[in-house]
Amino acid sequence: MEIRVYDKTLSALGVIDESTSMIWTIRYFAVGEFKILAPITSNNKALLKTGNIMVKHDEYNDYVDDSGTIWRRAVEITYVHYQKDENGQEQIETRGYMITRWLNQRIITPQIQMLGTQQQIVNALIRRNIGSSASSKRRFPQFTVLAQEIIIGDSVNYSNEAFKALGDEVRDQCQQGKLGYDLLVDERNRLYGFYLYKGRDLTSGNEEGNAPCIFSRDFENVSEQEYEQSIENLKNYAYVRGASDGNNVQSIQEVDGGGQTGLGLIEFLLDASDISRSAEDSSGKSSEIPETVYKKMLADRGREELKGWIETYTFNSSINMRSNLKYKKDFDLGDRVTCMDRSWGITIDSRITQITQTFEAGKNSIEATFGESSPTLLQMIRKKTR
Repeated sequence: MEIRVYDKTLSALGVIDESTSMIWTIRYFAVGEFKILAPITSNNKALLKTGNIMVKHDEYNDYVDDSGTIWRRAVEITYVHYQKDENGQEQIETRGYMITRWLNQRIITPQIQMLGTQQQIVNALIRRNIGSSASSKRRFPQFTVLAQEIIIGDSVNYSNEAFKALGDEVRDQCQQGKLGYDLLVDERNRLYGFYLYKGRDLTSGNEEGNAPCIFSRDFENVSEQEYEQSIENLKNYAYVRGASDGNNVQSIQEVDGGGQTGLGLIEFLLDASDISRSAEDSSGKSSEIPETVYKKMLADRGREELKGWIETYTFNSSINMRSNLKYKKDFDLGDRVTCMDRSWGITIDSRITQITQTFEAGKNSIEATFGESSPTLLQMIRKKTR
């Protein structure tokens, strides 16, 4: 494994010559992170600086385009700490995030209103705020959108929350569409590329003809594992409140997400007053949105929001690197697989939402998270304040 270091123009600065350990975590629905401990050498001091970009080179490639160009995930160093322990050993602790975090350097403006699938919506958000349709001041340099397969999905009447952070909205839309996303680098041509994709269906009963991928202690392809299930954030009925009309009357649309009654019915209020009652055409002329269309926009927002208030479950497993299943070949981030534990009486089809590689003392270990973990407290607060 080799760690190459670049500046933000992707000009090469050097290679880390020695490290004690590294933890490299990638996520399907969110921004990944990393941590490195390395001895204080003159080379490491010169390279491990905040703002520098690091790219991991090992046996795995993240994406290869039709021309054969290799694209890899990259991280930005955001924290550096020098320390000396009681034995006199000096080392540098370096932490940071995958460069997908850069999406949150942009606020979505102007507000986007459109009819489209999650794939079309996310691509429109990217193009208009950091890509070819953004102003020169807001556009990411050396940036392209990587080729994508057409991902089938339902079209919705979409309107983003006004002035929301781009990265947060891309994450939310990808979660709703079950899509993965990332910013990758092409080191040879010094390019950044937005990567939008959907994992394969590798479950035991998949109808796509894919070889199934089954993780189980019975097959000796996992060692340690833990399972959790939660209904703490489950909701299934939304009252969606829109903006006031000319008579100062607010529209309220009710969205039933599960047909439950009695104690099974769990309601909440969603404030969608950020959805404007007017829209601009391509010439910049503003016109009022018909009431029937506006109500459908509110209902679509409610249906999309309900997708985030679900029963959640998570399998965390340490992968046996010498087993029958090989990372990047038999499974990858975003793939849906089958997890089974007969002694626990659990068999679930779930998505690989996180993969952590740990490099230490010349050894490489992989830990995978299956399913969707419970939302963080901060995510729940953001939902409740909408």
